[in-house]
Amino acid sequence: MKKSIICFLALTLFSVIIVYGQENQEDWIDEFIESFELSDSDFEFYNIKSSLLIEKNMDIRQLEEICVEIAKKLNVDTSKMNVKIHRNEIYVNYNEQNTSISVIAYQKSSKESYIIVDILNNKVYKNIENIYLRLENELKKYSSDVKINICIAGEYTKKLQKGKINDILQKMLYNMYAEKIDSIEEENFLSINAYSKLLNENNLKYLNREMNLNIGIRYSENDDRTMIYIATPIIKIDY
Repeated sequence: MKKSIICFLALTLFSVIIVYGQENQEDWIDEFIESFELSDSDFEFYNIKSSLLIEKNMDIRQLEEICVEIAKKLNVDTSKMNVKIHRNEIYVNYNEQNTSISVIAYQKSSKESYIIVDILNNKVYKNIENIYLRLENELKKYSSDVKINICIAGEYTKKLQKGKINDILQKMLYNMYAEKIDSIEEENFLSINAYSKLLNENNLKYLNREMNLNIGIRYSENDDRTMIYIATPIIKIDY
């Protein structure tokens, strides 16, 4: 009887830990989206880049199956999915009007393979939480060594004054419970590296400190517009 009670309590506690962990994960994504909205910019696109190392004995066809399965989990239309194998590399591509997804794999040896997933959407960002969690859950089936970068970009149809930029950055950092570590500033460019208490799982070493939040602002004189990017842990696109 005592053993049954102990087992029941252990299972209950384990379930609570799982639910709490999932809620924490969703909380930081909610705050991340909210921080972007605090910029008052017009949404341009979001980008999710992920990579993983698979240390498992498999052939190229098995690796292809994994790549295709990852793409399927992202709800792609399989009739529009293009799959190519070239020697020890696999390319899975999917493109529609507002979304592009690529899954690229490289087999270094029969026991060492690398997969990179790149998702770009320029229609809506409200589904980013669902896509992120679905991708993360799928990738963790194959490896414990999973890295994911997420970035949301917005636009202003004018050049922002320095005071306005400082106000936007202050709001975003405050909402993410983030402390600025350093910044890089040029005439029409600003990049802020910061550490957020909400993003512990995304930490990178930078200047002998932990960082997990990157905000970039760039003004284009040719287009007379300003772009803003918020990313964790870093911005991994050219801007």
